[in-house]
Amino acid sequence: MYYLKGIQMKKELRILIILLFCSIAGFAQNTSDTHITGYIMNKNTKEYLPLIDVSLKGTTIGTTTDATGHYFLKNLPFGKFTMVVSGIGYKSIEKEIDLTSAKTIDEDFELEDDQIMLEGVVVSANRNETNRKETPTIVNIISAKVFENTNSVCLAQGLNFQPGLRTEINCQNCGLPQVRINGLDGTYSQILIDSRPIYSALQSVYGIEQIPINMIERVEVVRGGGSAIFGANAIGGTINIITKDPTGNSVTLANTTTMIGGGTPDINTTLNASIVADDNKAGITLFGSTRQRNPYDNNGDGFSEITKLRVQNIGFKGFYKTGNYSKLTIEYHNLYNYIRGGNDFDLPVQQADIAEAAEYNINTGSLNYSILSKNNKHHFNVFSSAQLLNRTNYAGAQQDLNGFGKTDGKTFVTGGQ
Repeated sequence: MYYLKGIQMKKELRILIILLFCSIAGFAQNTSDTHITGYIMNKNTKEYLPLIDVSLKGTTIGTTTDATGHYFLKNLPFGKFTMVVSGIGYKSIEKEIDLTSAKTIDEDFELEDDQIMLEGVVVSANRNETNRKETPTIVNIISAKVFENTNSVCLAQGLNFQPGLRTEINCQNCGLPQVRINGLDGTYSQILIDSRPIYSALQSVYGIEQIPINMIERVEVVRGGGSAIFGANAIGGTINIITKDPTGNSVTLANTTTMIGGGTPDINTTLNASIVADDNKAGITLFGSTRQRNPYDNNGDGFSEITKLRVQNIGFKGFYKTGNYSKLTIEYHNLYNYIRGGNDFDLPVQQADIAEAAEYNINTGSLNYSILSKNNKHHFNVFSSAQLLNRTNYAGAQQDLNGFGKTDGKTFVTGGQ
C-alpha cells in the first residue's frame, strides 16, 4: 500500500483506463441461462428474512432478499463457485455450488442468530476484507441496529455505546466535541471514511457531530496503536466509518425530535432512497438529512450550556459492475454545519457579549476501481479521494470586531493496493 498526496497520479490513471477498457471489452466470463433462486429464513423463528446478502464468493455477482425473504440470481457464468449468505446479526453460511448447465437451481437457507457478530467482514484490522473472528486485532463493530436502538442521530452519540470510547464536549460555549479512545485525547484518534484517511484534522474539530447515522452502514473501532497501518494520528486507535451501499429499491423517511430539558427542541429529519438495476450490475443510494437544535441555557444565566446547531447533509454512493470480477464505485457527499454558543442569539455574533460560532461547508468525493482474479487469490484496486473544506468562524467578547477568521482545507489521497 502506498499513498501520494497532492500530486497527479498519471501512471495510475493510465492503468485505471486500461483496466476499465479490458473489463468492458470482455474481461469477465460469459453469462448463461443458469439461475439460482430460493428463500432465506430464521432458523429459530422460521420467519423469512429480508435484506440478506447473497453472493458468489470472489466475484461481483450478488443480490439481497426481498421483503418476503426470497432472492434470485440470474444469467450466471459456468463454473464452480462458493455461495455466501450473510446478514447483520446472523451467522454467515458458505456452500459450494456447481454451475455447469443452463438450468434453474433452488437453494434455500436457514440462518442462526449471531449475538456477538463474529461472522462479519471487517477491513480495519489489516486493510483487507477479513472475517472478524480471524483478524489479528480486536475490532468492535457499531452496527446500524445500535444507532437505531440508542436513538442516535449522529456519529458522536453512537460512539458512546462502545467499550473504551467516550465522546465529550470540551467547551460549553463553542460545543467542541471529541472522541477519546482508552482515555487518550481526541487528537490521537484516527477517523477514516471507507478506510481512507480523508478525514482531515480541520474537519475533526466538529466532525463527529456532522456525520448523520443515515449514511453509515457500520463503524469499525480498533482500540490501541495502529500508526504503522493508518498513520501518526492512530496512536490511540482508529474509527472507520463504512458508508451504505445500495442493496435494493427502497425509500425511507424518518424524524426524531428530542426536547432538551423538557422545552428546547432538537429536530432531526433523514431521507434515504436506493435504486438497483434488475440485473444488479448498477445501483445508487441517495441520502439527505437536516438537523435543527436551539441553544439550551440550563442555569438561567443567559449563556448557553448546549450550543445552537444547524446541520444539512446530502450525498450519494453508486456502483457499476464492469464485469463478474470488476467493480467501479463512486461516492460524493456535502456536509454543511453551523454552530454557535454564547448569549444574545437574536443579535449578530459581533454584537453579543460573548459568542463563538463556526460555519463549515465540506465536499467529499471518492472513486474506486477493484478487480478480483477468477481463482479468488488476487485482488487489485486503485482509488482516489478528495475533500474540500471551507470554514468561517468567530470567537470574541465585548463586541470585538477582530474575532472573525476563515480557513480553507484541501486533502487528496490517491493509492493502489
